[in-house]
Amino acid sequence: MKTEDLAQERRALPPLSVIYRDHHLLILNKPPDLVMHPTYKHADGTMWDAVLAYQQEQGADDWQPPDLPDEPGWLQAPAHIREMLRQRRLERIWKEDGLLERPGLVHRLDKDTSGIVAVARTERSRYHLVQQFYDHSIVKRYFAVVQKGAPDWSHPRTTFTVSKRLADGSEAPLDPDAELAKASEDNIILNGPLQRDPEQRRRCIVGPDGQEATTIIRVLAVEHGFALLSVRPVTGRTHQIRAHLAALGYPIVGDRTYGLPIECSTPDAMLTRQFLHAYSLTLRRYPDNTICTFIAPLAEDLATWAERCFPLAAQEIAMRCERQAGQ
Repeated sequence: MKTEDLAQERRALPPLSVIYRDHHLLILNKPPDLVMHPTYKHADGTMWDAVLAYQQEQGADDWQPPDLPDEPGWLQAPAHIREMLRQRRLERIWKEDGLLERPGLVHRLDKDTSGIVAVARTERSRYHLVQQFYDHSIVKRYFAVVQKGAPDWSHPRTTFTVSKRLADGSEAPLDPDAELAKASEDNIILNGPLQRDPEQRRRCIVGPDGQEATTIIRVLAVEHGFALLSVRPVTGRTHQIRAHLAALGYPIVGDRTYGLPIECSTPDAMLTRQFLHAYSLTLRRYPDNTICTFIAPLAEDLATWAERCFPLAAQEIAMRCERQAGQ
């Protein structure tokens, strides 16, 4: 690629909002309207391209492998063998703990969902993060604004349980139509398998051929017919939050795939995407295994809408982000 072409491509990439960076880990705040990985529809200009460009611009850091003593079993080996073993160990350490040429995006957000994304910069960090996603020990939290009224096709086609977690850890069935607005600060558990809708493959439904999916929600504020939720997806299925909330009968405001048609005169018509933002990510950082929580400020378009149409939510979001950042 010519120099001027490369410069033009970099100018087209969105600037990265970096929340945290060390040798092994990069935490970013993804803007809306950005595809995570290249596809046949979006061959370039993706989050992946932006991360690669950022890595290239930053260059190598000052990390060096530790100066380790010889292994006990090497002591009786000839000098040239010991040197060969040291070199092999050094190469392995560079491969496992040196910067990856192509950093690892270990999870993803939908194109129109903004918020926090973790990127592994070394192979050991990538494995460390993947294991946490696999055993569901990573905690992702989203802000979502919902309103009642979902299309008929989104109704569950198989068992979909809605329950409230009680103080003793047990669960009790909950009627969302009667109790959702009154369930402030209670953990509500949505459980139903998700699959592609056979009638429209671009969306997902709760159906008999789906994969197990669990989502935990908490009502934070209710105003003007809207409800602000804190949402934690325990599993990580495609469109899980959007599909589960639609199946609940409370699709996300502004969601043109999972919600009812939006009328021009309604407040949600001011949104050009769903009000869904990944605001918090808690993980164990490599290599010290320290539990860290990272916070991504609310995207500007959602903050502006909330201040105008749902001021109670704007206050609640600001308060919670400030509180978690302080912790």
